Amino acid sequence: MNPLISLFLGTLYVYNEIQKTKEPPVYYTERIVGGFNGITIPPFGIFIKESERENQMLLDHEIVHWNQYQREGLFNFLKNYYAEHRENGYDNNSYEIEARLLSGEKIQCLKNYTNCIKSGTALTAHNSNFRHLQ
Repeated sequence: MNPLISLFLGTLYVYNEIQKTKEPPVYYTERIVGGFNGITIPPFGIFIKESERENQMLLDHEIVHWNQYQREGLFNFLKNYYAEHRENGYDNNSYEIEARLLSGEKIQCLKNYTNCIKSGTALTAHNSNFRHLQ
């Protein structure tokens, strides 16, 4: 293996081992690709749109994803999350449903989240461009 690749993977492994035992760093940004209001990218942290800075429910939702990562580890979490996404889609992904439930989202929005966010009926966020690739 190329020594630079080995160094990168080793550094990522060590960083991941440190991060998964900590509270997530939270970064506020003007824009998130894909029309999302927030996204968790383990082991790097939680990214939330600046306009949602005061939205505690959204942060709580993303913290659930961080806890899922801590529970399963980086590679298992990513593999399992994306397998769920492929199998069931975003709205019926069990990782997303767990995050919605534990963050206090309305019951009617647990499996109809995209429409709830776009229509403004979700408690977590309102975004008419939600999940719209930008």
